[in-house]
Amino acid sequence: MTDFKVVEGGKSPLYNHFADYELVSCRATMTRLMGVVALKLTWRDAEDARKRYYQVMHLDYSEYGIDEYLEFECIPGSNDYEEIRDEVQMHWNHFINVMGGEAKSVSPACMLRLIDSALVYAKDDVEREYDNEENQNFRRYAADRLRLMKETLYNRGISSEMCSETEAIESVSLSGLGQYATINYFLMRLLDRDFKAAACLSDIPIDELEKSELSAHGVQTLMRCSIRKVAKKNNPLSADKLRLYTCRLTSLSNSGYYHATLSVWLDGGRTSRDASVIKYEIGSLIRLSEFEAALQISQSEYLTVFSCSDDLLRGFDISGIGLFGRADQTMCGNGWLYTIYNESNEHVEKSDYRIGDDVYGYALLTIGGELILMSHDLKRISFMDEAMLFSAYSQYVTVKGRYRLDNPIFHTICHSSGMYFDDLVDPD
Repeated sequence: MTDFKVVEGGKSPLYNHFADYELVSCRATMTRLMGVVALKLTWRDAEDARKRYYQVMHLDYSEYGIDEYLEFECIPGSNDYEEIRDEVQMHWNHFINVMGGEAKSVSPACMLRLIDSALVYAKDDVEREYDNEENQNFRRYAADRLRLMKETLYNRGISSEMCSETEAIESVSLSGLGQYATINYFLMRLLDRDFKAAACLSDIPIDELEKSELSAHGVQTLMRCSIRKVAKKNNPLSADKLRLYTCRLTSLSNSGYYHATLSVWLDGGRTSRDASVIKYEIGSLIRLSEFEAALQISQSEYLTVFSCSDDLLRGFDISGIGLFGRADQTMCGNGWLYTIYNESNEHVEKSDYRIGDDVYGYALLTIGGELILMSHDLKRISFMDEAMLFSAYSQYVTVKGRYRLDNPIFHTICHSSGMYFDDLVDPD
């Protein structure tokens, strides 16, 4: 009787493509203090220098571990060579734009450590706000592919053991942080229960951080943080040369919104850059109703509303409008939403941090033929207006009105199929 053996082909997720290639570069976003990192890995065929294999992934260090994982094989001479190469760059640019961060080259060992640290959160038994069988199957698939990749590099003498977790965190974290950014990032990581990253911004032992009352309500998102520097004469620890700041923050967890007041001391013996959190004390911590939370985190919306002719709706390309060339496009309930992200995360270096300040502005092309521009900043909405009116599409639109609204409605319009601006606002 003849014995048969199944040999996995190149189309199988069980086939180790990485054994056929050599790793030539690892790029990572400098966003670890935001709790996420995107990686782009480039592999090259030893016999054909033009033949490439790419991995693009988005890692999360609080709930899901792996949010996105993609692989691409680019074979020169194939009909889809250029198309695949463009798709790789499209996905990578998407991560860069959304994260608002810089990218840098990291060592293979650092890359492996970043992946191993994220895989801890990719297991099925991790508590999450939302999960289903499809997501679980995706994470298992990604983990299996990464296992093959790691085995290949390990056989070539490269492993995550060559880079500590602290070294990996610091390698993809911004340096030269100002005082406000240090406090905001520290509180973000603490609320997100990302204690190892929080420890990189603090001299407080990690076991004390893990016991923080701020982290008692599960994984949370810092929605807003207002910081005020306290005069030296009012600082009870001024003799120790520590700088004191008071903070008022609003956070969101699975169970609802919370508001906290606290005092934070930074190392006063250092420069204003790359200070360290030496001590913090919580003054109050209360749960907020949705109405109370809305008062804390709401921002004015500046909107310009255009009516569009049918000619604009046919073949509309937002990239043809100067300022919107880098906009990220997604479908929503009421049409197509275009988001312009800021090119950096400088908004974290503010005494009044808001999570939405990473966005420059939005454009919504609705099902009903309205184009609505929105920004929280008056100057920015003016620039967006000008970009639209000086574009080739200007002849196809008519301004219906410009508005400032203190009660946010833009996202309601985005997600309400068939809704018009006039359905929510009386122009008079």
